[in-house]
Amino acid sequence: MRPQRCGYVVAGCFVLVALVAAFITPHQATGADRPRPSAAFAPVRRIGRPGPLVRGPNASQGTSVTATNWAGYDVTDAGLSSVTATWTQPFAQSTSPPDSDAAFWVGLDGDGSSSVEQTGTEAYMEDGSIHYDAWYEMYPAAEVTITSLTISPGDQMTGTVTSNGSGGFTLTLVDDTTHASFSTSKSNGVVAPASAEVIAEAPTDAETDDLLPLADFGTVDFTSCAFDGQPISAFSWNCIDMVSGEGATWATTSALGSDGASFSVSQPALVDATPPTTTVAGDDAHWHNKAVNLTFKAVDNSGGSGISYTQCRLDGGPWIDATSLTIAAPASHANDGVHTVLYRSADNAGNVEKAKSCTVKIDTRPPRVVANWAAKVNRGHTAGLQYDVSDPRPGSPTATVTIRIRNAANRLAKTLVAKSVAVDERLAARFLCKLAKGRYRFSIYATDAAGNPQKKVGSNSLTVR
Repeated sequence: MRPQRCGYVVAGCFVLVALVAAFITPHQATGADRPRPSAAFAPVRRIGRPGPLVRGPNASQGTSVTATNWAGYDVTDAGLSSVTATWTQPFAQSTSPPDSDAAFWVGLDGDGSSSVEQTGTEAYMEDGSIHYDAWYEMYPAAEVTITSLTISPGDQMTGTVTSNGSGGFTLTLVDDTTHASFSTSKSNGVVAPASAEVIAEAPTDAETDDLLPLADFGTVDFTSCAFDGQPISAFSWNCIDMVSGEGATWATTSALGSDGASFSVSQPALVDATPPTTTVAGDDAHWHNKAVNLTFKAVDNSGGSGISYTQCRLDGGPWIDATSLTIAAPASHANDGVHTVLYRSADNAGNVEKAKSCTVKIDTRPPRVVANWAAKVNRGHTAGLQYDVSDPRPGSPTATVTIRIRNAANRLAKTLVAKSVAVDERLAARFLCKLAKGRYRFSIYATDAAGNPQKKVGSNSLTVR
């Protein structure tokens, strides 16, 4: 399974900030505002929708801006109908971070729109090995891997995306080295694309919308870049550097070549390329009828840049900056059930840990016991005492049952204990009856796996003949 490619710039959603603007520091950014860091892979990749742009004044030659997951050039012009570029597929190093990815593509839309039409290649680390593939995508439809193209490092690729002006697009990817090609026509109803771009990207995980670590690709060279047949230099362009929310530079974009249609994207040498490791205390496999407090401890690698922040996320909610989290167990039972907590940390170099998860189980409602069936047994034979233990859902699936049998004088004659009894089923306690002949009364007590005892005891008669 591989990550999604995110055809928009993620900084909240899509934020390009002029280089003259100040960066948001880790202490200023909230959990919701942070660039989304790496997390587990998901089986489906897709392009996300861009958000509002923040730019400085445009110069006649263009504007230098930053983004958390894009590097390259783009032009915002609703009149553009085509983009094309050629690049050499970089060789990604085996020293790339686990689960990392780097994508190289051309596309229309993505900057100031809710759709993206794009095609390109990628290099990603999976199971300790680097892999390469080709793909296209029409957001909001899922990414499609182009299985007919086998991509190798060093291959020269040419990608083209063209709009027909009536909501249809043609996406073409050619391996100029092997002479293999792919082309498809798709429609999403977009008549006037909002932008055109040539981009190197850190893709985004489809399940969590978190940025994946950027694979170590070194440098990628883009040539013959054209928007509607004209070089980039013919437009008021945006030159984009990839910079984390903590201010760490992940990739820089060069100035345009003398032809106005070529540039390169390069990664700087990283002094600290290892993310921190976070552990959690307070989680276990048990059910609880009281609040559970989790604490998170982050440790950076030896010689690393130090911990910048630790975050956690409860049941798919927003990420929050925290080193502890309390899972409530209110008397209203409103929080009963199994809760999933994700947690991660980042260092001051911008390395973000792959998110980990744990679960917390809350059950504040007691089980109910019913013993509606009287029992009879001949002395020396096996007796069967039938009863029900139910527990409202969601809640613990088992209970400990204690059965006390008392004689007519209300003296305890026998005790039976059954642990981990399944709830919400008809149950029976069986034992070899050596009790004296006479009438007895058996009482059923149940405590569920969270420690909640029943409120009303179930009881009935036992006759020994």
